[in-house]
Amino acid sequence: MQFHRDPLFREELIRDYLLKRLDAETAESFESHYLVCEECFEQLRVGEMLASGLGRSKLEVRRVEDVVVLRFAEPAQLTRQSFELEELTRVFRQKDTKVLIDLRRVTKIDSAGLGQLMSFYSHVVKNQGALKLINANTEVQAVLHATKVDSLLETYNDEHQALKSFDHP
Repeated sequence: MQFHRDPLFREELIRDYLLKRLDAETAESFESHYLVCEECFEQLRVGEMLASGLGRSKLEVRRVEDVVVLRFAEPAQLTRQSFELEELTRVFRQKDTKVLIDLRRVTKIDSAGLGQLMSFYSHVVKNQGALKLINANTEVQAVLHATKVDSLLETYNDEHQALKSFDHP
């Protein structure tokens, strides 16, 4: 695919990529390209920052009693230099010690995403709290299991059950 043939085409492609409107094949092709093309990578980052600056948060934060529940509003990737991972890091507050992260819309996680989850986990445990996960899809569950992260972070498929588990460590 010719990503540089027409500047308007590239702008529309980046917009559609950020809005998760591309089919899987085109998205994969673009991801492979922007990882090696500094110009496209920078343009993509500018687009992400612009969307962030316009207040389009991809992360919903709510409180259920003393538990902070974090949920992505649209499909998300917790990967190195992804906007969603940066936003999750930005939203995670140091004072919160009971945190439930809903992974329902997380389509991909890599070592950077796992590392950040473990950093959150270390923080809450150090402060006598707990970090738990909910609704991980099959692919994300496989990564959590293969890396043995699931042996440290409790995972649930039912929000009510997960929230209740904070009362009985």
